[in-house]
Amino acid sequence: MKEYLLSIVDLKSGEGRIVGLMVLYNFILLVTLYLLKPVRDSLFLVELGPRQLPFVFILTALAVVPISIGYSRFSARVSMGWVINGITLFLAVNLVVIWWLIRTDSQILYFGFYIWVSIYSILITSQFWLLANALFDPMQAKRIFGLLSLSAIAGAMAGGEITGFLVDQAGVAPQQLLLVGAVILFGTLLLVWAIRKEADGTFAPAESSIESYPVREQPEMGRRFFNDIMNSRHLMLIIGIIAISVISTTIIDYQFKTVASAVYLTDERLTAFMGRFYGRVSIIALVLQLFLSTKFIERRGVGGAVTLLPCILLLGSVGLFIWTGLVAAVLLRGTDQSLKHSLDRTGRELLFIPVKMNLKKRTKVFIDLFVDNGAQGFAGLLLLLLTFQLTLSVQQISLVVIGLLACWIILAYWVQRSYVNEFRESVEKQVNNKQAALQQGGSMASMDQLVQNLQSHDEATVLRALESLRKRCDAEEMPLQVLERLLGHPDPGIRTSCLQLFRKCEIDGYIEEIARMIEDSSVAVRLEAARYIYHFYDAQRYEVDWLEILKEGLHHQDIKIRIATLGLIAKDGGREERALITTDYLEQAANYRGEHQKDLKMEVARVLGVVYARDRSHILMGLLQDSSPEVVQRAIIAAGRVGDRKFIHLLLDYLNSEKYRRTAQKGLAMYGDRILGTLFDYLTDDEVALSKRLLIPRILYLNDSQVALDVLQMGLDHCDIPVRHQVVKALSRMRQRLESPIFDEEQLKRFVYEEARRYALLRQSYSLLQRSDHLDELLQSIQEEAARSFENIFRLLGLIYDAHDIYNVYKGIRSENRVLVSESIEFLDNLIEWEIKKYLMPLFESLLSRQDDYGEFGQEMQSAGEALTYLSHLRHPVLHHLSIAAGREIV
Repeated sequence: MKEYLLSIVDLKSGEGRIVGLMVLYNFILLVTLYLLKPVRDSLFLVELGPRQLPFVFILTALAVVPISIGYSRFSARVSMGWVINGITLFLAVNLVVIWWLIRTDSQILYFGFYIWVSIYSILITSQFWLLANALFDPMQAKRIFGLLSLSAIAGAMAGGEITGFLVDQAGVAPQQLLLVGAVILFGTLLLVWAIRKEADGTFAPAESSIESYPVREQPEMGRRFFNDIMNSRHLMLIIGIIAISVISTTIIDYQFKTVASAVYLTDERLTAFMGRFYGRVSIIALVLQLFLSTKFIERRGVGGAVTLLPCILLLGSVGLFIWTGLVAAVLLRGTDQSLKHSLDRTGRELLFIPVKMNLKKRTKVFIDLFVDNGAQGFAGLLLLLLTFQLTLSVQQISLVVIGLLACWIILAYWVQRSYVNEFRESVEKQVNNKQAALQQGGSMASMDQLVQNLQSHDEATVLRALESLRKRCDAEEMPLQVLERLLGHPDPGIRTSCLQLFRKCEIDGYIEEIARMIEDSSVAVRLEAARYIYHFYDAQRYEVDWLEILKEGLHHQDIKIRIATLGLIAKDGGREERALITTDYLEQAANYRGEHQKDLKMEVARVLGVVYARDRSHILMGLLQDSSPEVVQRAIIAAGRVGDRKFIHLLLDYLNSEKYRRTAQKGLAMYGDRILGTLFDYLTDDEVALSKRLLIPRILYLNDSQVALDVLQMGLDHCDIPVRHQVVKALSRMRQRLESPIFDEEQLKRFVYEEARRYALLRQSYSLLQRSDHLDELLQSIQEEAARSFENIFRLLGLIYDAHDIYNVYKGIRSENRVLVSESIEFLDNLIEWEIKKYLMPLFESLLSRQDDYGEFGQEMQSAGEALTYLSHLRHPVLHHLSIAAGREIV
């Protein structure tokens, strides 16, 4: 029984006492309300009749105005805790005064009492839920609000049954119940004191402490208050749902009471019927909340919670239209009451979760008082029109209710999307604040600022300014005099970047100046100078054929000019230019010995990438085995560009070299789809060194094709765990590069499950093994592997759902901000489907509670021996080796 209750309650360490106090507080508040409601309804209906209900609804809406103003001014002067105590004391005294006056049997008093109970109902519930919002963060609210609603239902049930017992069995007059309610309400002051003491301003975030004092009213606070509401689409939708739900259920309440008063003609019988009706309905609500509400919200989310009631009421209203009678009215009103204080109430309060606490404090009481009673007043006017003016019957009014319920369902659909979007915007804003500031700082500066930066003594500042100018690429705005001076800058990187700017932005007229840079000390500068000249050279103007210039350059006595000419042909040359390069020339250049021989070989390797032929393979092979790392790296890229299979295994061997690893990956990727089969064999072959297999996924990622993506997906089922991490990372990156990647979602969901299970079992293994000595290396490896599994979960989710949303959730969950973590988890809960979140959510929520709660994976491991057995059977060479060694050591 204890385990079953804990599964329903779902409390974490440190929450039990304050949640228990809140549950008791809500229970008692609802007991008092349902002691008063039957008395209010029976006295009003018997003494004045149901046709007066529209008038009392209108008067209630009018009475709310001064009460709301008074409440607002009072709450602006004291903390939330003192507001609650003050209002509670005021209401208790009111009850005693009304009990004393009710013996006058005044019709005005019956109107006033009905209005007072309506406002009492809203005040106590609104204050309670505002207090709950201040105490609990979003994820706590998701777990605890259902329990608080359960206590409300239990209180309503107890209040209704107590009312029926006292009136029927004990013979207590309905008016005496007011004194009973006053005494109980006064007792809640002790509960509020205990809650304040338990919270002590530290249980919740500082901004929502119940002991913090609100901001004093300012002259324009009212205008800003309404602007805050109007500017929040989410709050407007909440107001819309509350308003239309109140209008609909008020009319349904009128239908129900009209039918009931026609059957029960005395106040005693009607009071007993109402008391037992509310009591029985509360029992149904209790059962629904206990066995349905939590699971329903887990599966269908907040949107499902706020949509269910209007859907069922729509069916009930159709039934009342077809068959008008007490049974149909009871079923319709009973559905409203049973869901209103259970699933619908929980869902409606959860809608406020993404609203910032400061805005929530300013608006919630307004929404609950003004909107609820204003909508009830509008419902009263509507009922006057329908009953007095149009003289519609209860059956005919059902048609109006059906139309209202259809609007309610539409608003519920919109608010569900708005709820998710509120979390999306909040999480994205918080996790990207720093990045947005950096982006703003790096935004395009004014031309004057760029000119100033170009003349900076800081080389990085000059390079950034040149890059900004290249992005603008407006030749007319270019500061040419400053750029000319930069052509002679001592830093070769700046000279190179400046030459690229001249060429890419079509800045003509500098051939003669730049021609002198052909003999620059930097190879990169010489190459960019040659490219500029080639781009703007006009044969008619200079009366020399460009090909002749290239021939001369290839055989120039200055080796630097030969190098620049080769580089130019490799970069920009066409068929005629490339034809100038013969095999003999390449052999001679590759075998050149002397000054700048390394630079010459690098350009030979580069040009081979565009003038390659089978009979020149020996030249490239020689360069691939050159003693100079720079030459080899340039040759690797050339080999990848030409795609000759005879170089594949040499490039694969270079994966073992830290010096050539990255370049070899890039070169192999350039082979394209022709070697994907070979790469798959290497990826999944346990005989291949693990260090080499770890590098294959990046080659496939660089391949940048759907076929390579398919190979990676196939590899997921056949790789060791460390290799699989790299495969998942490569898939995640490919999603960003490919325009419309196709993934096997069922396979990805299966691997999300596997990663979640591995993460949970690794965390359990760590907990079980950390009690043993001399296992530091194993424990560190377990922690690192758990972190990779956690990251993989999000990478895989990013392949199934919107990658941007998932990435923001991941950053939010990894932050140190508890509220952001909670909001991120709640946002994710609304993004993913039930089959995935049912085992993921416990893992993420454990980050907030700091408890080892692993959901369905929590019972798979109970001892250190089981942990070592699990680790030794993983397809993870490091953990396998360390766990076996640890097992021998422990034995």
